[in-house]
Amino acid sequence: MARFVRRGIRGTIRPHLTGRVAGVLVEVLPSPEGDLPGAACAGVDPELFFPGDEDEFADRRARQICAGCPVRDMCLALALKRGEPHGIFGGLDPAERRALARRERRNGRAA
Repeated sequence: MARFVRRGIRGTIRPHLTGRVAGVLVEVLPSPEGDLPGAACAGVDPELFFPGDEDEFADRRARQICAGCPVRDMCLALALKRGEPHGIFGGLDPAERRALARRERRNGRAA
């Protein structure tokens, strides 16, 4: 007698996993030193995030790393809170962070 096996994704005999909400949510908090667990920049040379005015390659590379970071928004919020005057944080340079802070203050007053 033939035995039929219901196949899951890609022909495996294991059923595929469905997306389910995790039972326990983990809150990611920065350490007192300012490190963010799970940051894409962990292990990358920090000098890359503080490029000089003429170093366009380092600027683009830092922004690429930030673009794929799971804690990018938290990093940007911390940089705005601390008023970081230099470097790329959350994918934005100091001028872009100042402009964002101005827009947020302006929108906060209007609301």
